[in-house]
Amino acid sequence: MKKQITLLFFLFPLFIFSQTIVTLEQCQQWAICRSSANVQKELNTQLLKVKLDDAASHMFPTLEINGNISYQSHVPQLPLELGVDKLSKDHYGVFLELQQVIYAGSKLRYGRQYERMMNKSEIDKLDLSINELKENIISIYLNLLILDKQVSLLSSVENTIDEQLAQLKKLLESGVVYGNTVAQLELEALKIEQQKGELASTKESLISSLSIITGKDLRNTTFVVPDDPYIQKNTSSSRLEFSIFEYSKKGLDYQRKFYLSNSLPNFTFFASGGYGRPTYNFFSNKLAWSYIVGIKFNIPVIAWIKTVGIGSIITLQKKILESQERDFEKSNQIEIQEKWNEIQKIENLIVLDNQITEKYKIITETSKVQLLYGTITAYDFIKQQNDELQSLINQEVHLMQLLKAKFEFMALKGEL
Repeated sequence: MKKQITLLFFLFPLFIFSQTIVTLEQCQQWAICRSSANVQKELNTQLLKVKLDDAASHMFPTLEINGNISYQSHVPQLPLELGVDKLSKDHYGVFLELQQVIYAGSKLRYGRQYERMMNKSEIDKLDLSINELKENIISIYLNLLILDKQVSLLSSVENTIDEQLAQLKKLLESGVVYGNTVAQLELEALKIEQQKGELASTKESLISSLSIITGKDLRNTTFVVPDDPYIQKNTSSSRLEFSIFEYSKKGLDYQRKFYLSNSLPNFTFFASGGYGRPTYNFFSNKLAWSYIVGIKFNIPVIAWIKTVGIGSIITLQKKILESQERDFEKSNQIEIQEKWNEIQKIENLIVLDNQITEKYKIITETSKVQLLYGTITAYDFIKQQNDELQSLINQEVHLMQLLKAKFEFMALKGEL
C-alpha cells in the first residue's frame, strides 16, 4: 500500500504537467498563422511591389540597337547636274536609339496611387476574413469551456449521489429503507455517467475541429477562461468595411485623375546615332557617322471626350459606393444596439441565476436529510438534484453567453 502511495506521489506531478494550458489568444494566433488569408496578405504585399515597379518601368529610358540593309528600285535625283554624285540604291546602317519620357500627364503618379488604394482595400478584405476566423475560434473555445463546466457539475452531482447511496445501502441492510430507493439512485448515477460520455464525445469533436484550425494537438489541454473584455455603450464603429469603402472611393478618384491625364500633353526626349548610308545628308553617298537629338511632344485633341465619359462612369460608381456605405453604417449601428441589449439581458439573467442557485442549494441540502429519514422519495430527491444541476448549468451557460456576446459586440465595433 505504501509503495502504491509513493508511486502516485511521483506520478501526480507528471500528470499535472502533461496537461498543457492554452488560452484563447494562443488559439487565435495559431489559427491566423495557418490561415490562407495570412499568406495572401504577404502575397498581396509582394504583388503591389511588382505592380508599382511595372508602372515605374514605363518611365525608364529605352535603348535599342536598330540596323537595316535594303535595296530600292529608285533614288531621288536632281533635275540638273550640280556636281552631285548619283545616290546609291543599296542602304546600310546600324543605329543606337534612346528615348526618355519627360512628362506623361502624371499617369505614373495617379496609376501608382490607384494600385496602392486597391491593395489596401484587398488587405482589409483579408483582415475581415481573419476576424471571422477569430470569431469562429471564440465560439468553439467557449463551447469547450461550457462542456468542461457541465462535466464538472455532473461529477459533483455524481459524488453527492454516491455519498447518498453509501448511506442508503447501510440503511437498506438495516431494513430502514426499501430497495427501490437505492435502485433509483443507482439508475440516476448511470444516467449521469451516460451524460458525461455524451459530453466527452462532443468535446472530442470540438477539440478535433480546433486542432485542425490551429494545427496543434489539443487533446491533453486545459482551456483557460478568457478575461472579461471591457466594453462601452456607444454605436461608434471602426469596422474594416468603412476602411474598404474609403480606399475604394479614393481609388476611384485616382482612377479618374489617371484617365484625365491621358488628355494632357506628353513630352519625350529622343536621341539616335549610328553609322551607315545614307546619313542625314541625303546628297552624300558615303558611309558615315550621324546622329539626331531632340524633344517630341504629343497633345491629344479629341481624347478628352472619352475622358469625360469615363469620368461620368466613375462618378456614378462612387455614388453607389457612398450609398452602400450609408446602408452598412445603419445596419452596423442597429446590430451594435441589439447586441448591447442582449448583453444587458444576459447580465440580468445572471443576477437571477445567482439567487436561484443559492435557493436550490438550500433546498437540496434539506432534501438529503429528508431522503435519509424517508420523508421524501428517491424520485423527489433526484428531481430536486436535477433542478439544482440545471440551474447551475444555466448559470454557467449564461456566463459563457455573456462572454461570447461581449466578443461579438467588440467584433461589430471593429475592436476584436
